[in-house]
Amino acid sequence: MAPPLASVPDLDRELDALYNLPLEEFTKARNDLVSRLRKAHQSEAAAEVRVLKKPSLVAWAANRLARDEPKLTAALLEAGEHLRETQQRALAGNAKPEEVADAAAVERETIRALLTAARAEFGDRATSPLLDKLSQTLRAAAVDTAARPLLERGRLTEELKSVGFGPLEAVKPTARRGDEVARAARERVSSLRADARRLSSDAQEAEHDVEHAEQALEALREEAKQKRADAERVATELAEAEEALRERR
Repeated sequence: MAPPLASVPDLDRELDALYNLPLEEFTKARNDLVSRLRKAHQSEAAAEVRVLKKPSLVAWAANRLARDEPKLTAALLEAGEHLRETQQRALAGNAKPEEVADAAAVERETIRALLTAARAEFGDRATSPLLDKLSQTLRAAAVDTAARPLLERGRLTEELKSVGFGPLEAVKPTARRGDEVARAARERVSSLRADARRLSSDAQEAEHDVEHAEQALEALREEAKQKRADAERVATELAEAEEALRERR
């Protein structure tokens, strides 16, 4: 248990220690802090601490990352601020879509770095659902003016979801890429349809040619058969004529 507080306690230091505890120890430590504040005649501070919510697992993980990876966290906050500023300029028509996309890419890279650190720090607890929610929380906190200082101090209590500026990041670039992909797909379909019609026509012509060729071949076979029969008839008549001539001699 922490020692009794002085008459003028360092509340920030106490709160830093509180949010740095393992999650399962938060509630008891918070209540102990409230009690010690009251004993130190800090009733207003005690009331404020008493209503502090126990962080969710995702918020606790974000807080731990903020404390254990201060450089990465600072880089995220800087990237988030730049993204927010760029998005605002884009809304005013003073920034190109490419600038927003570049700023968003930097922010995503810092989040990936923090998630890599989270996997190393939390081990088996770093499940895919946790990392997904942690990514959303980090992204939201990076651009939210109220959440930024909480993340910086490692005092988030709830997981966050990226809202507001998030869709703007991809509106124009993604729409343009989407239009290009859709146009290419339509052109591909049109080309394939034309090819299909052409090949179908070619196939019909080839089938007709085969049919005509088969008919012609059959006619030639019949003609050859008839000529063979005629040749055999003439050969028989020739043999008979030659035999009759020999007899007369």
